[in-house]
Amino acid sequence: MVTSIVGAGIAFTGSVAAASNDSVTISADGDGTSTVRIQADYPSSANDVNNVNITATGSPKIDFSNVETGDVTVQDDGGSDLTSSITKGTTDGELDISLSSATDFTDGNGNITITVDNANFQTIGTNAISADLNNDANTRDTLSASPTYEGRFAYSVADDTGNVSDGATLYQGEDDITIFNPGGSEATETNLERTAGSSEGETLQTPIPQDQPTGTYASTAADLNVTVQEPRISSFDVENGNGEDVSDGILQTGQTGTVVVDFNFADSEEVELTVEDESGTDVTSEITSDATTRTESGGEISIDPGAVDAGEYTFTVAGADDLAFGDASQSTTVTISSQTNAEINVDNDEVTQGSNNGYAIENSNEGNFHVVVIEEGDFRSGISAQNASNIFRDVDDFSETGVFNATSETANTSVGSSDNINDVSYAYAVTEIDGGDGLGSIETQFLDDSSISVDLYGAGTGITDGSHTDTDVTANTAVDDVDFEVGEGDVELAEPSGAYIVGSETDVNGTTSEGIDEVAIYARNNNDFEVVTIDGSRTVEVDADDTFEETDIQLSDTSDDLGNGILSLPGTYRLGVIDAEDADQGDSNSGGPDDTLSTSEFNSGTSSTSSIVVTDTELNGSFITYNGQIADDDNQIDVAGAAPGQDDITVAFVSERGQAVAESISVDSDETFEQEDIDIGDLSQGTVTAHIISEGRDGQYGDNGSLSASGNTYELATVIEDQYAQSASSGDQIRSRIVANTVEDTGSDDLIVNDQFRLSGGLTTVEDLADQAETGSDLTVEGVTNRQPDDNTITVELLDEEGDSVTLESTDEWGTDGMWTVEMSLENVEPGEYTIEADDGDNTDRTEIEIVEEGALEDGEDGEDGEDGEDGEDGEDGEDGEDGTDGEDGEDGTDGEDGEDGEDGMDGEDGEDGGDTEEQPGFGAIVALIALLGAALLAARRNN
Repeated sequence: MVTSIVGAGIAFTGSVAAASNDSVTISADGDGTSTVRIQADYPSSANDVNNVNITATGSPKIDFSNVETGDVTVQDDGGSDLTSSITKGTTDGELDISLSSATDFTDGNGNITITVDNANFQTIGTNAISADLNNDANTRDTLSASPTYEGRFAYSVADDTGNVSDGATLYQGEDDITIFNPGGSEATETNLERTAGSSEGETLQTPIPQDQPTGTYASTAADLNVTVQEPRISSFDVENGNGEDVSDGILQTGQTGTVVVDFNFADSEEVELTVEDESGTDVTSEITSDATTRTESGGEISIDPGAVDAGEYTFTVAGADDLAFGDASQSTTVTISSQTNAEINVDNDEVTQGSNNGYAIENSNEGNFHVVVIEEGDFRSGISAQNASNIFRDVDDFSETGVFNATSETANTSVGSSDNINDVSYAYAVTEIDGGDGLGSIETQFLDDSSISVDLYGAGTGITDGSHTDTDVTANTAVDDVDFEVGEGDVELAEPSGAYIVGSETDVNGTTSEGIDEVAIYARNNNDFEVVTIDGSRTVEVDADDTFEETDIQLSDTSDDLGNGILSLPGTYRLGVIDAEDADQGDSNSGGPDDTLSTSEFNSGTSSTSSIVVTDTELNGSFITYNGQIADDDNQIDVAGAAPGQDDITVAFVSERGQAVAESISVDSDETFEQEDIDIGDLSQGTVTAHIISEGRDGQYGDNGSLSASGNTYELATVIEDQYAQSASSGDQIRSRIVANTVEDTGSDDLIVNDQFRLSGGLTTVEDLADQAETGSDLTVEGVTNRQPDDNTITVELLDEEGDSVTLESTDEWGTDGMWTVEMSLENVEPGEYTIEADDGDNTDRTEIEIVEEGALEDGEDGEDGEDGEDGEDGEDGEDGEDGTDGEDGEDGTDGEDGEDGEDGMDGEDGEDGGDTEEQPGFGAIVALIALLGAALLAARRNN
């Protein structure tokens, strides 16, 4: 048999018979005594055993003098206690145990367990401990082994001193311990080193420093391992008589209290309680008559709050000696109150209807449940039973909220739409005292705008848990109440304001007082307010910052017979905003704002109004041409404008030969439209009329919106191209049909903008270029074009007599008048005859110029004045000059105002060059021609 004696350290092994689970265990009790437990397989020859004798008289030596019969048990395999009595030996280390009956331990299939508590170690050594199984004086079998030490042994937690060996857990900061090798010899701390981690190889010191690295340490000389941990208090509660933690809370003087602490160093040191008042005076001995230390984790210390004065106290638990630092020391404050009557208070004495008002229940024991009540007389008129069930919010320390049904005399926590508000007698909340008080919140949007009373019912017979019963209120009396005032809130509509164009989009926004969740918009017609839907909804949600906003909203709707229909007709109206709860009067549209509110109903709610002027739709726009023309080299035109209240408009182009091009263009959210590069290549050259057409406020073209062809309805642009243009022989016929079916149709409110331009061949010319220029100067070349600058570039070259390019400049910037300009440097250009050529890529124009020596035209500056002579009619002044010859120049309009300079007659001859431009007609003649043709075009322009 193999037997081991393990003692919480001490393990003994030896050979008596062959069995793997034989052992004798001696473990520390924690109070300095030890428990001896002997376990062995049944031996083969231990029959009729009626006595067990334990001998430990050498080293180690065990003192059994304090052992009583109740400390000893002998159990067979069935678990029955066979102990009858014990006899302590006259010599320390001997203990005789008499069994209640002779027992056979011979079948080899079971075990025997002998346990002895309250034993003391006197010495530690290597000698064997034996246990004889006897029949009277005859020994049936003997267990004997030398000790192997493990864990803590011969250790007193109360004194936090003793011995440790292999497998023991040690703690940072621990002192007064002796470390033994498993074989029984004392170990030195230098034998133990950290086995892993960043501190691997670091030596374990004793006393153990508070910052000793935690982890496993192993001996380099023996089979010895210990673990170092941080001492910690894992939980610390001060509980009232309800078993609720009142840490940082209130403990009533009429209650009992308990301190409960869990910690991880119970095998090393006691934990100790200290209580101090606000002045720092130690009152531990007053508040408890219990021992203030505990050796077991989870131990409790009773306290008496009534033994000290009311006030705030600091409770501290920590290790009783070495382990009173870091997480091994915890503190909390508790207010001890002598006030025994529960009270209720609200956060605000005055609140705006719709805001939340918090309440607090004080001076009640932790863990108590109270019912808080608001009677139906304080409910807001017109609310539903569901609304009433939401008066108390499910927040903070609530356990249950609902209403009390007076008809069925039951509390209802699941109120539905079928429940009748007339059956409700009060709204309630069951609130738990947690952390010193019970907190809750009241939703005031369902309360009347008047003085509201909140009743508090005491904890006790009828209210013992988180559920409300029918006797909680009826069988009890309110212990306290509090009143607060609910004032009417306010709402303001910031936009829309001023004017609104029918069919246009606008923003709807404004502000509210706290607590309003949704608003509704109304328009007044005569004496009633009619609901205005916003993007299909009767309500607008209020954000957390008490503002509301919806963007890009069309308020008008001609098909609507309520508020949106009102805003489809030009006029001045009152536009109102109201709390959506107040707009639900139950007259129509159950569960939301009513269709119509009387002025009295609207004004009685949280509401406000402002004036709005509704105006008819508008249309304006223009076409982009260049010098009143579009070149057929480009065959594209741009249009831009504004059409408030419209989603799209139609543009149409009609030539004199009965051709038409039309296109539908979308209107952007800012009410403007713009379309570039509209293709008009299907039109013939000549005068073209251009039209922008929009629907009126009725949202349809013409009187009924039907422009039919073969029974189908087309977009206007399609009808113009596919019907009007296909069956017409002239532009006048197309234009007549367009206006007849839109702006001039009976009852139509369509709008039109008309314009005209000339579609002609591309043309770029050089205008008003001087005959001469000096070398080294800058030459300005100007001209006119009908080409589009976005898609074309005009290149200007100075060509010599051989046609070679001397210098070159270009531009792609000119306005709608078609006037272009380039600056050309004549630096290093030799005097001589040259040609200026302007080229737009498809068309060219040339003009001759002479480059003269620098300085040759010093007096020529007067000749430059000839260019200003477009005021030739002022040439009359030339007659006042003494040089009649110069007066002749006045007819050319070049030097008319410079009559005083008649002596410079050479310059007058330059004026004759003005006649050269008249011999080669430019854009002036074309413009005149367009003007003549334009007189014959359709002049109908309408912009209502």
